[in-house]
Amino acid sequence: MAASREALNQQLQQIVNSLKEQGILDSQFWMVHSLKEANSPFFLAELIPMFCHNVQTTLRDLNRTLEKEPVNYHDMNELTMKIKGCTSSFGARRLALACVTLRRAVDNKNKDGCGSALNGIRQEYQTLCSSLDRIVELERRIVSHQA
Repeated sequence: MAASREALNQQLQQIVNSLKEQGILDSQFWMVHSLKEANSPFFLAELIPMFCHNVQTTLRDLNRTLEKEPVNYHDMNELTMKIKGCTSSFGARRLALACVTLRRAVDNKNKDGCGSALNGIRQEYQTLCSSLDRIVELERRIVSHQA
């Protein structure tokens, strides 16, 4: 028997609360989630993949910028601020914090530090996106119960 909409919402809340306890998400994520009610029932299920894609694109751009000699630290800073703003607005706490480490390395013009920080960001990104995939799956199931 399929889970009820209420049970699915409880499951979603448990997952998000667990991710908050782990520091992966923060309360900003619930603010983003609440936009679903005002916009569309599909809002979050559509926003999450877009968010992950945008972060992935920016990570690729950061990597390319770091690989060029000489490193353009101005561009690194711009891209770091872009990803930090995006993750902070979304409620991706640990990913946003990992960006702070990259920002310090960029400010110090430390290429090795940038590479290390970028690896940390990639790890946090993978952790976040696998968690968000579970949320998207639940959101889709919840929306299908509304139809």
